[in-house]
Order: sequence, then C-alpha cells, then structure tokens
Amino acid sequence: MIIENPALHNKYHIFKSRRHAGFLLGSFTALEDFDILYSIPNGGLPVALGLVEFPLIPRTILDVLIIRKIQIPGNTEAGMGAVTPDGQIFLNETLMDRLSISNFDLERQIERAKQQIEKRRREFTTALKSQVYGKKVVIVDDGIASGFSMLAGAKWLKKLGAEITVCVPTAPLSSLKNLEPHVEKIICLNIRSRYPFAVADAYQDWYDLSITEAKRYFNELRDFQPRT
Repeated sequence: MIIENPALHNKYHIFKSRRHAGFLLGSFTALEDFDILYSIPNGGLPVALGLVEFPLIPRTILDVLIIRKIQIPGNTEAGMGAVTPDGQIFLNETLMDRLSISNFDLERQIERAKQQIEKRRREFTTALKSQVYGKKVVIVDDGIASGFSMLAGAKWLKKLGAEITVCVPTAPLSSLKNLEPHVEKIICLNIRSRYPFAVADAYQDWYDLSITEAKRYFNELRDFQPRT
C-alpha cells in the first residue's frame, strides 16, 4: 500500500527543510501503531526529529538504521548494491549485469561500505540495540532515489521478523513500486513520475549534512525516547 498527499504530486521545492518535511509526515503517521522508529543517517535524522515533534506521535523506541550503498568505482553518487548493519550484502543484479566490474573491484567497494558502517556504528552508539522480532517498525529517510538501500534495509529487518512501514517525504513512483511488495506500507507525501528525479528538488533548503549536525539531531531525538 502506498499513501501520498495528492496535493503534492509532481510538485517541487515544497519542503522548507528536512525537519519541516518530517513534521508534515507526522500528520500522516500519527495514527500508525508502531514500536520502533529507525532513521537512516545522516539525512533521515532531522526528518525523524520533525516527525516525532508532531503532537500526536506517540513516544517510541528511536534508533538509527545504518545502510551503506556499494558505490560504483569512480562514481560517489551511484550504487550497485548495499550492505546492512550486520554485513549482509544485497547486490542490484539488474545493474550488475550491465556493468563491467571485476571481482577485485567489487570486493574492494564492499569492504569500503563495511568500514563506513563500522565508523557510523561508533558514532551512533545506540545502533542495532533494538530487538525487532514481532515489532512494527517505521523506517524514515529524507527521500528515496533508486530505493535500493531502503529495499536492502527493509528486506533485512523483515528477515529479522519485523513489520515494515517506510516513511519518506519524497520519491519517484517507479522506486516505490519496486519497494511496495517487500513492506506493509509506504507513506510518501511527494511522489513524482517526472524524470530526471532528485531528492533535493523537493526541498527549498538542501545540503549534505555533516556528521556533527547529524549527531546533534541524534542527541535531540533522545529527548523523545521513552523513559525506562
């Protein structure tokens, strides 16, 4: 099931910031019953903060889901797969069939992705502490492009026994269609079917978040963590 805001279909520059987008998502997520909210760093953290600031969102377990794409050599933006927090590898077989990548280069890129995950796990100390079996889980990011990293994360959590809802401000319809069979629900306010697609085009204020900013948002999210 895909839920969108029809008024925002194929619109551009509609969110003031990631945090603003998250707050708007809150009105679509407030009635959802979920146990754990995962945000994908770095960009997903301010979206998650905006979402939990919405008045009707219940306090729940908050954690980070660290998925790293396996970059195509020489291209820092494109990915040919993704690595999950425990080191599982998901390759985009359709794309791999079109690429001429040696086994050596593939293994080198996979190792780089694993190293990046370990670095992030040290920076976000609560990562992977949540037990997901039988839990209803929401995954939040600032947007989906190809959707392969989100797909890898959702498949991984589903194997662990979670029910998955994906919650993002913006995405292309084609990527959501590919993701839909693998999750229970997708909430995406701004769905676009026009090409080319860029997540940044949904935002008025867009820039790459530094790790310092991401950790600040992470610390703010802790204030919304249920007290035990």
